[in-house]
Amino acid sequence: MKENHHFPIPKEGGPVDFETLVQPHLTSAFRVAFLIVHDYHLAQDAVQEALWEAYQSLYRYDKRKGTSFRAWFIKIVTHRALNMVRRKKKTEEYMDSIDPGQNPLESILQKEKEQQIWRAIQMMPPKHRSAVILYYYEEFSIAEIAKILGVFEGTVKSRLHKARKLIAEKIQVKKETQVFTEMGVNMHD
Repeated sequence: MKENHHFPIPKEGGPVDFETLVQPHLTSAFRVAFLIVHDYHLAQDAVQEALWEAYQSLYRYDKRKGTSFRAWFIKIVTHRALNMVRRKKKTEEYMDSIDPGQNPLESILQKEKEQQIWRAIQMMPPKHRSAVILYYYEEFSIAEIAKILGVFEGTVKSRLHKARKLIAEKIQVKKETQVFTEMGVNMHD
């Protein structure tokens, strides 16, 4: 039996193949997966698993429910990536390149601040980390994140609030440690 690669999601009046549907979202999907698992290869695995799951369950996607295909697909990616985290694989730090438009000192200071924030995000529980990544890095709305994670909007707001609080605490501890170090005082936990 020949497999049908066209799906009932109309785009300008005609059927669309799966690749056409997912292609615009692959970069975003990989970024979400990578930011959650912190590992290039695990992120690839998460996206590959999500692609397979989306392909197999595309018949369940219903545009009339008010969810965009992007949000539906990223939800699957997010769940696959969270599963990878739950499997307790090693993680790597996410690093951005330095902005060539800034002067070197500003660029280094900005990079250090971003790294502090990212380290704080990495230390968060996955439920807070995924909310932060979807909101700040992927720019999903609170309502979309709630649908993606399968929680109430209030839960997303609460997780984002807690995440911001955790980031602020980590940065404050870092600043206090730097002040004591500059004064010549050794800090021991």
